[in-house]
Amino acid sequence: ADVGRLTGRRFDELSRAALDLTRAQYRALACLTHYGEINQACLADLMEVAPISAGRLLDRMEEGGWIVRRPNPADRRERMVSVTEKAEQALHAAREVGDVVTSEALNGFNAEEAEQFIGFLQRARSNLSKPALAQTQAQAQGK
Repeated sequence: ADVGRLTGRRFDELSRAALDLTRAQYRALACLTHYGEINQACLADLMEVAPISAGRLLDRMEEGGWIVRRPNPADRRERMVSVTEKAEQALHAAREVGDVVTSEALNGFNAEEAEQFIGFLQRARSNLSKPALAQTQAQAQGK
């Protein structure tokens, strides 16, 4: 937990100066880029935040030109969210910031240790994400 908190704080420090993008905004953009256009409720689930919190975040992001929202043609009560070209360009820069943070975090690891450590973390994330992803996909398909 401490490593995640410290990593997030460092990302915030570097990204605010370079991108005018908070960690929460970056997470939202990364989810949208990975999953494509999804509804606000699914995005809130993926980000593990309350729907009202996601709505407020998306309000600020829409005002900033990072995302667009439109009614779902299949269900007008839902709002679909997608990234803008501005966001796609910023994501590249944000990934570079992430690379700097990763490099700082792995300082003192040899190449084999770093590769192994990252592999363990990716596997753990995948294991923990499967149930949440299945639920989110089922909700997105209206099941």
